Amino acid sequence: MEKLITLTVNPALDVYTTVEKLEPEKKLRCTPSSKDAGGGGVNVSRVLKRLGHDARTIYTRGGYTGEIFGELLKKENISQDPVEVKNDLRQNFAVSETSTGNIFRFGFPGAELEEDAYNRILQKLENIEGAKFLVASGSLPPGAPKNFYTRVARVAKEQGLKLIMDTSGDALCEALKEGAFLIKPNSEELQDIIGKKASNNEEQKELLREVLEKFPVEAIVLSQGPDGAFLATRKGINHFPAPKVEFVSSIGAGDSMVAGIVSRLCKGKSLEDAVLYGLSCGSATIKSPGTELLKKEDVEELYAKLVERVKQES
Repeated sequence: MEKLITLTVNPALDVYTTVEKLEPEKKLRCTPSSKDAGGGGVNVSRVLKRLGHDARTIYTRGGYTGEIFGELLKKENISQDPVEVKNDLRQNFAVSETSTGNIFRFGFPGAELEEDAYNRILQKLENIEGAKFLVASGSLPPGAPKNFYTRVARVAKEQGLKLIMDTSGDALCEALKEGAFLIKPNSEELQDIIGKKASNNEEQKELLREVLEKFPVEAIVLSQGPDGAFLATRKGINHFPAPKVEFVSSIGAGDSMVAGIVSRLCKGKSLEDAVLYGLSCGSATIKSPGTELLKKEDVEELYAKLVERVKQES
């Protein structure tokens, strides 16, 4: 029985290429493009597959881009459970400038979904049996009900699923009223939740405490990029460093971190261990070019070094 479910309401077909230099008014000669199935929960499923897990991947799919998307996931042996919709699945575009190493990312909003699509997503979640974790990740399409993730959180609670949520804005703020097992905001998203700014780590810790006091959330993993992450629970707040790697591309790093966390939790490991593994997964993707995701051997090497580093520093 599947232990892991991922949900992506607004997936994207990720297109990536490189060019020597971006210049206005010129026809730019790009390298052949690569295409990957993307979007929060979809990326989590793809990383989980590389880590040895099989996650049931619920996502919306429509149009010719949806067909390409489904074929890409099929090639990776991802367990798909699509919700068929009328409009084309959106595309995102990223280009690396080889002369500077800069990456430019262009994200499109996606088409509006018919109201029935949201109901069909919830029906799929209501019929889940035997699963342990639900990862709801990514943005919502234009026109989506602001309380949709709140409804997802409610269904997760009814189904006994531990909800891991990685989204932002009003969708996250509304869903927190219903609660979640774990959320993974960055510093800006944390400030949006509380409506206050934090200028240093101590102030961020105070914001984390406020979230735990205000909302029924068991754990918060505050991502700080190369500076690591805070893990906040009602037992306390701990900081964990990130592995040191050469930066190549951050695309998919956050989703990789979430996948690493849920991978370890699924194996019964502690939250602390899960965060260390998640940081290792994020860093392994950061050292991968373009839209490429991590390699498991890189994760294991980074994780072993990180565990040893934390032991020495403690």
